Amino acid sequence: MIISRRTFFLIAGLVVLAVVIVVVWWLARSPKTDRQQIVELLSRTERAVEHKDLGGTMRAISKDYADGTYSKGELRRAVVAGFRQVSTIRITPALHKLEITGQHARAELDVDVWIDSNSPRPTMDISIWAELSKESGEWLVTSAGGDWPNIPEQSFPYQ
Repeated sequence: MIISRRTFFLIAGLVVLAVVIVVVWWLARSPKTDRQQIVELLSRTERAVEHKDLGGTMRAISKDYADGTYSKGELRRAVVAGFRQVSTIRITPALHKLEITGQHARAELDVDVWIDSNSPRPTMDISIWAELSKESGEWLVTSAGGDWPNIPEQSFPYQ
């Protein structure tokens, strides 16, 4: 069987394209470092909060979350109440410390928060720490705390 020169180059081009696609796919699926995964989690959560996306926000939280005040369910109710009280939220987190030890990590962040404001100055500045654990290959927040603003009790009518 004899093939034309044009067919030969077409087949060769397709083979080269297939090889390039496989290499790009392989490079794209290369495992990310734990630090990269945690930074991506924080970034996804930032976007979810700014869009008042409850599901996206809570996806970052472990089912075993406990911070001494809230369980995951209680935290969920607090987030719902907070989202209902504001029209817009904008946050700018700055990760200034991340310690990873095996399947556990601790992140420390300073977060500028704008609530219903277009001002260049944030409504509040919060210092936060978060404990994370790797669960089924995914980093999730298991506990958090920090320098929270004084939030009036009426903000959380379910208590």
